[in-house]
Amino acid sequence: MDKMSPSKNISVLILKADQLYAETLRRLTLAVLPHASIRVAANIASASLTLTEGAADLLLTGVGSSLGGDVFELLANVSGSPALIRRVLVVTSHREHRQLAVLRRLSIQGVFDSVSETPEQFKAALRHVMDGQLYWSQSFLDLLRHYALEPNSPSHLLSNSEQLVLSVIGDGSDDNEASAKLGITPATVSTVRRNLHRKLGLRHRGELVRLAAQTGYVRFTPAGVVRPGFALLAAACSRRGQVHAGSVVA
Repeated sequence: MDKMSPSKNISVLILKADQLYAETLRRLTLAVLPHASIRVAANIASASLTLTEGAADLLLTGVGSSLGGDVFELLANVSGSPALIRRVLVVTSHREHRQLAVLRRLSIQGVFDSVSETPEQFKAALRHVMDGQLYWSQSFLDLLRHYALEPNSPSHLLSNSEQLVLSVIGDGSDDNEASAKLGITPATVSTVRRNLHRKLGLRHRGELVRLAAQTGYVRFTPAGVVRPGFALLAAACSRRGQVHAGSVVA
C-alpha cells in the first residue's frame, strides 16, 4: 500500500459515539497529519451518509455497541472498496474473542488497544498505517494466540451455522422467536440448541446466554441487543448452504 505524506490534505473520518473521545482522536490525528480534513460521525448511519458525500483516506473507528448497528458489517463493506475508504484503523478496548477474530479476518490496516497503549503509541500506530504498513497492538496479538490455544472456545467447537444460531438464542430467544429471526424451523433451532449445550458443556439456557455475552456473540445495550459480525457470519453460512438466515432485528 502506498505511503501518504503528512503534508497532503488527507481526508479522515472518525466514527465514535463519545464526542469527547472523538475530539481526543481528532487532536491526536492532527498532531500526526496537521493538514488533515477531519469529519466526525457519532453512529453508523451518519458515517454511511458522510461517505456518500465524499470518500475518506482514513477511517478511525471503534467497535462498540453505541454506534447504532453492526460496525463489522460496515467495515466489511468499506474496507474492500478503496473508492470509499483507503485505510482503516480500529481503536478499541474490546477484548472478546469474537470481536478480535472478526477483525483479524477483515481487510483493515490496524487495530489499536486503547486500554494498554498510550496516546504516543497511538500516534506511532497512525504513522505506521499512513506509511502503508499494518499495525496490531501486541496485547491483542497475545490474546489471539491465547484464544487459538483455548480448545473449548465456541469458535473452535462450533460450526459457522451453530455460531449463527448461538448469536440469536444467546439473547434468551426461545425456539419460535429464533426461528422467525433466522428463517429456519423451530425444530431445527431446538436441535441446534441441544447440540450447543452438549458441545459447550452447558446445562441451562441461562448458561448459554451468559457464554454468548462473555464471548462477544451478543451485547446487551439500552437500545437493544447487538450481534457483532452477525451479517458476515450469516453470509458465510449462506455461501455454504448451511443455514438460511433472515434479517435479525433486536
